[in-house]
Amino acid sequence: MTKKKAQKGSARKAKLTVRYDDALPTFTDLVAEHLGPKALRRDCFLRDADGNLTYIVRGEIAQAKRDALTSAVKAAMATYAGEFPIATPSELFDDTLSDPKAGILEYVATAAKPRFVRVVERRIVGQDWIRGIWPAIGNVPPIVVFASHKGGVGRSTALAVAAAEFARRGLSILALDADLEAPGLGELFIPEDKQPLFGAIDYFVENGRGSVDGRFLDEMRAPSALTRGPGKVFVVPAVGRRCRQFPQNVIGKISRAYLEDVGEGGVERFTLLEQMRTMIRDLASRRHYDVIFVDARAGLNETTAATVQGLGADVLFFGIDTPQTWDGYRYFLAHLARFKPLGGVDDWRFRLKMVHAKAAPNEGSLAHFRDNAFEMFAEHLYDEEEETESGRSDVFGFDLDDPTGPHFGWPIFVDEGYYEFDPVADRSQLSPERYNASFGQFLKLLADRLGIK
Repeated sequence: MTKKKAQKGSARKAKLTVRYDDALPTFTDLVAEHLGPKALRRDCFLRDADGNLTYIVRGEIAQAKRDALTSAVKAAMATYAGEFPIATPSELFDDTLSDPKAGILEYVATAAKPRFVRVVERRIVGQDWIRGIWPAIGNVPPIVVFASHKGGVGRSTALAVAAAEFARRGLSILALDADLEAPGLGELFIPEDKQPLFGAIDYFVENGRGSVDGRFLDEMRAPSALTRGPGKVFVVPAVGRRCRQFPQNVIGKISRAYLEDVGEGGVERFTLLEQMRTMIRDLASRRHYDVIFVDARAGLNETTAATVQGLGADVLFFGIDTPQTWDGYRYFLAHLARFKPLGGVDDWRFRLKMVHAKAAPNEGSLAHFRDNAFEMFAEHLYDEEEETESGRSDVFGFDLDDPTGPHFGWPIFVDEGYYEFDPVADRSQLSPERYNASFGQFLKLLADRLGIK
C-alpha cells in the first residue's frame, strides 16, 4: 500500500469514528430510519456504565427489522454499541425498563431532525445527577446552598459573614460543611481545640452501620464564640477532632463516605443524596434552627448533586466575571435543563440565584456580569421567547433588567481585607463595621429572600 492510500484509509476511518457525544444522535437517527419516529416515543435507550447504548424495545418488532437495525448500529457506531444493541426488558431481566416513565427525556440534536428521546442511565458514580430535582425536606428550616463552579470565589467567606449577621439579629444558624474533599468551614468559626468530635464525613461512614444516635449527632455540632448578638451559629464541620487525631484515616473515610448505604435485607440502597437529606433532618430534630447554610463542593464533582439538586434548597451560584466561570456554569445549567418543568408555583428554577463575587464597584462591571448570566440562563433555563409572550402565568422568563431574575447577580464587592479570611485570628472580620461595605447589599437581599427582618 502506498503512503497516499494509507493516509486516505486513515482519514476514512477517523471520519467514521463515533465519539460519546455522537453516539446517541447517531443511534436515534438509525432507529427513526428503520423503525419510524413513533418507536422513539414508545421505547427508550439504555446507557450502561461504560457508555454503551442499547435500544430497549417495549412493543412488537419484526425480526427482519430488528436484524437490520442491529447490523446498521454495529456498522455505524461499533465503539458505543453494546454486545446486543437491541433488546427487550425481559431479555435483560429488568422489568423497570418497561415503565414508560423510566429515565429522563433527552433533547437530541440529530443530523436528520432534533428529537426528544427517553434515556435510562446506569452509572457507577454520579448517579444522583440523573435523579432530578428533589423537593424540600419536610420539618426542617429553610436551607441555602452556597455553591460555585470554581474555588477561590469567596463562597465560604460569604457563608460565614451571612451566618454572623443573622446571628447578630437573633437567629439560630446551622452551618454545614458538605465539601468533604476540601474541608475548612469549621476552622472559620471554631478554634481547633473546640471543634466537635465528629464531622459530616464520620456521619456518612457510620450511618451505613446503623451506629448514629442522638449523642453522635450532638457530637457533630459545636457553637461558635466568634459572633455577636443574641443568636448563635452552630457548625457541623466536614472533619472533627477524631479526624485530626487519626489523620491517616481521612482519605479512607472519604472513599467510604461516598458509598451507597444498603438497607435491611440488602434491598434498598441509599445514595449520598438521600443520606445527606437524612443527616440534615436528624440534625434539625435535635435543636431549633431558623435557617441552615450548606457549603457545597465546588465544581462538577459527582457529590455536588446531593446539595444542588437534592435538598430542595435555595441555591446561590457564586462566580467572578471570567470566561472560566461562564463555561463552567453552562455545564451546570445545560444539565439542569434536562429537568426543566412546565412552570408553576413550585418551579425549582425560582430557587436559583447568581452571586457576583469580587465585583468591582461600578455599574459597568455589574452590567457585564448580568449580561453574561442572562445569556446563559436564556439559553438553558428560561422558557422560549414565544412562551414568555403568550400571557401564560406559569412561564419562567425574565427581562434582562429584572432584578428578580436568577441571572441578575447579587453583588459582593471586592475587598482586600477579606483576601485572607481568618476570623479566629481576626474577629473583626465578622463584625458589621468591617463587612457591610462589601457584603451589605448581598446580606440585605439574602435576608429579604428568607423573610428575615
